[in-house]
Amino acid sequence: MSEPWKPTAQAEAERWAQLKSDIIEAAPSLGIDSIGFASADPFTTLKNRLIEHRAKGYESGFEEPDLDKRVQPALLFDRPQSIIAIAVAYPSKLIDPPKSEPGAYRGILSRSAWGQDYHQALRERLARLEAFIQERVPEARMESMVDTGALSDRAVAERAGIGWSAKNCSIISPKLGSWMYLGEMITNLPFEPDTPVEEGCGDCNRCIDACPTGALVGPGQLNAQRCISFLTQTKGTLSEEFMTKIGNRLYGCDTCQIVCPPNRGKNWTQHPELQPDPETVKPLLIPLLSLSNKEFKARFGSNASSWRGKKPIQRNVIIGLGNFKDATAIPHLHTVMREDPRYELRYTAAWALSKIGGEASMDVLNDVIQRESHIEVLEAIQRARVKLGADTEPLFYREMDSPIGTLTLIRSMKGLCHIEFGTYADREEKIQQWTSRWYEHPELIPNSAALDDIVGQLKEYFGGQRTTFDIPLDMQGTPFQRKVWQALTEIPYGETWSYKQVAEQIGQPKAVRAVGGANNKNPVSIIVPCHRVIGASGAMVGYGGGLDKKQILLALEQRQD
Repeated sequence: MSEPWKPTAQAEAERWAQLKSDIIEAAPSLGIDSIGFASADPFTTLKNRLIEHRAKGYESGFEEPDLDKRVQPALLFDRPQSIIAIAVAYPSKLIDPPKSEPGAYRGILSRSAWGQDYHQALRERLARLEAFIQERVPEARMESMVDTGALSDRAVAERAGIGWSAKNCSIISPKLGSWMYLGEMITNLPFEPDTPVEEGCGDCNRCIDACPTGALVGPGQLNAQRCISFLTQTKGTLSEEFMTKIGNRLYGCDTCQIVCPPNRGKNWTQHPELQPDPETVKPLLIPLLSLSNKEFKARFGSNASSWRGKKPIQRNVIIGLGNFKDATAIPHLHTVMREDPRYELRYTAAWALSKIGGEASMDVLNDVIQRESHIEVLEAIQRARVKLGADTEPLFYREMDSPIGTLTLIRSMKGLCHIEFGTYADREEKIQQWTSRWYEHPELIPNSAALDDIVGQLKEYFGGQRTTFDIPLDMQGTPFQRKVWQALTEIPYGETWSYKQVAEQIGQPKAVRAVGGANNKNPVSIIVPCHRVIGASGAMVGYGGGLDKKQILLALEQRQD
């Protein structure tokens, strides 16, 4: 009985060569503008670059954390034989773009977010390609990736001959420029690899020179932590440097591609679903501040800018209004600062008001500094006030009821600095004297919200639910006094020390009288428990708030001990 017929090696090679040719010919009908074939060997040299990139802190944090998976296709796919890279070109020009004008300023989305979300666009094309191959090779195995896959899209595209890896970290196709989306498909089919394209940047450094934040730290080296494309997608607050340089960008940045000579004159319009709606990609800024989640999804949900939600975009809207110095935005920024629950937006609005300037901006800042609770926002408000001419240091105060009477609490930007026994009205003169001694140009501002956490912890203490405090303090006193006050915080709840014990604790056993004086000057009673210090004989001795209050506090702690 004869052996089953097996195709020769030459016949097999011809089969895969023909299929590769068929795929290339079919690519345009599948919506693919450029296609290339690469080996599935490990990307050995890439790993060293990735290790160095991570060591320098240049990663964005959106990458696959496992470096081996980023460079070894075999960790993602069983016995890979090849990788197919695809590119889909997108437009670079707006037809009749709406104008940005005073009182009607506009933001801009990067070109990568102008049309249908490229993740969806590429997945659809890769699915068509998979179906095309499966029809011809039923036993084929394939796994497609778009952007969020472990492999580096650019490394695959470079190896597959789509284009060269440029100094701006884009892949530049000789035909398409860099206005293209990239995707890849790992297969178990032994396609012959294509030849990589030779590097074409030469001596040109326009992208590096034009980068607004200096994120391009060298040819092909990007510090993502400084890249505007990354920064516009973050959800936190941004530094003044970055907010200024973001300009009116709402999502992404195209600067390094706009200045790139190979992109000159290239604008791709062959894919209707990737064409932009001018009003979506260059929208009026102010109306975006009041978008609901539903409205945001309806307007931006179909493009790539929506993946992080509306907060980053609305923060960037505020940045844009500040950079435009749009005075018509002041009432809207006032609403943000009074009503928006997201501290990042309130923080950014304070900066924007400082950029816009004028009396109206200062009025808003003076209003919201009396209401704000978040310390970072309060700091931003104060920086803005200083920029607009304020020369005072804000100290926030509020009153609270307690078992030892009304307390007036005062905090600086750094923390709780003073507790006064009595109402603010009754003790105002003494409070003014104390603050004027320790602060330059103090401004006492009523703000209950800024002291909510402190009041909450004190209520827990008086209610017997708290034995220690977790409150930032801004202790104002001499070095010796601060040393004594630090020692007081080490007296356990429910216990008492003598002045001599405190003196010994600070390493100055003969300074008993001085310790007593420092104890009496403690500006934050209760929190720093000077009430736990008694005479050597065990007698109740001096307490700034009165011995009756000291007895109540010690009795409270004894009951809970």
